[in-house]
Amino acid sequence: MITVSLLLIVLLAVMAPLAAAAPVRTKDTDVVKYAKSWIGVKAVHGGNTRSGIDCSHLVYQVYKQAGARSIVFLTVPNMKKNKYYVTTSPKPGDVIFWKKNITKNGKKYWLADHVGIYIGSGKFIHTSDETRKVTTDSISGMYKDGGPYYKRWSHT
Repeated sequence: MITVSLLLIVLLAVMAPLAAAAPVRTKDTDVVKYAKSWIGVKAVHGGNTRSGIDCSHLVYQVYKQAGARSIVFLTVPNMKKNKYYVTTSPKPGDVIFWKKNITKNGKKYWLADHVGIYIGSGKFIHTSDETRKVTTDSISGMYKDGGPYYKRWSHT
């Protein structure tokens, strides 16, 4: 009995550092669930709370809620510089960026400085210039014309 107990203690002591070093991964479904929980929050440039949030803080807060422990806040230009896995087959929870700005009906949309979270079925969640709230939109029209591309976050 003492030998078995001692063996278990030794195994736990050896394995504990390995478990602590393993990255905690979020689930894509958690990312989408937390992103949806922000729908309706007022869009505010520089905002970082449920009383008002901007697009880059939205991505940061959603991934933080979903358990991405190593995430740090970055502005959109700095997010684009990170070495994420670029994918042409987006999955729910991927980050969506745009290559260029768009002008629609005389209004300029700064899509090249915008970010959102893909939720599947050709839709994404972001802070909308139109509604001034966190909302869901389809990747069509100006959002398609802006040259969307997707990056897979490491979720660690």
